[in-house]
Amino acid sequence: MTLGLRPGNPAEPRHNDPGTIAVVGLGRLGAVLADRLAERFPVLLNDSDPAVARRVAAELSLPDMDQREILSAADTVLLCVPPQETAAALRRLAALAERIGRRALFVNMATSVPTEDLPDLGVEVVGLKPVCQFTAVALGLKTVLVTSAPRRIGLLRTLAADLGEVVLGPEACVGPANRAATKAALRACADLAAELTERGLPTDIVRAAIRNVFVGTALDYPPSDANPYTRSVLDEIAADAAAAARPPAAPPTAAVPATRPTALVPTDALGWAAWAERPVTPGGPA
Repeated sequence: MTLGLRPGNPAEPRHNDPGTIAVVGLGRLGAVLADRLAERFPVLLNDSDPAVARRVAAELSLPDMDQREILSAADTVLLCVPPQETAAALRRLAALAERIGRRALFVNMATSVPTEDLPDLGVEVVGLKPVCQFTAVALGLKTVLVTSAPRRIGLLRTLAADLGEVVLGPEACVGPANRAATKAALRACADLAAELTERGLPTDIVRAAIRNVFVGTALDYPPSDANPYTRSVLDEIAADAAAAARPPAAPPTAAVPATRPTALVPTDALGWAAWAERPVTPGGPA
C-alpha cells in the first residue's frame, strides 16, 4: 500500500486534508472506522494488544504498526481507545511524537471524554464525537459527528464525509445522548421480546420482529403522514392513551380481573402535532 506521505518533517495535516490516517485502538468502533475510512484514505492500524492488531489487520488487509512507526507515517491519529485509557494513550503518543520530531493531528473519538479535559502535552488534539453505534457505522448509515474545533472543521468534514455530517457544537452533549438512546433501545427491545414471548411466538419470529420491524420503524422516524400502516398504529396509540386517561366507570371486581396498564407514549415523542385530533385511519398492510 502506498502511504501517500508528504515530504517534510515535522508533518502537519494540510488545512482540509487528513492525509494518512492512523487508527489507534481496534475495538468494535475503531475497526469499523478503519474499514470505512480505508475506502478513501491510506489507513494504518495500532492496538495495545498485538494479537488484536494482527487479527484486524488481516481481516481488513491493512498494515498494523507499532506506535513509533504510526507516528512516523501518520498525519491524523484517531484515538479510539476505551475512555478510561484515552489520557494515558495520548501521553504516550505525545511523548513519542516529541522524540521523533514529527507532528500529527490527534482526534479524540471518546464521547465520554471531554477534549478540553485532556492534558496539554504540546500536541494538537481536537474532538470528533459520533452520535452512533458501531453496527450502524458498519452498515453505512449516515450520522452526525460533533466537534468544538472550528479551525479544523474543514479537515474533519473531509475525513468523515462518508460517515455523516460534521457539525460545530458542544461535544459534551453526545455522550449523554448516546447513552440515553442505548438505554431506551435496550429497554424497548427487552419489553418487546417479553411481550411477544408471552404470546407464544417462537424465538426466530421475536428476533425478526426486533431486528427488522422495530429497527426499521426507528429508521423511518419521524414517520411519514402518507404511510397508512404507521398512521393506523399511531391512531391506535392515541386511542389507548385516551382510554387510559378516562376515569374507570367502576373499580375491577373479583369476577372481572384487572388488566395490566398500557405503557403510554408522550404525544410529543411521536412527532405528530395534534395527532389526537386526527380521524382514525383504517390500517394498511405491514
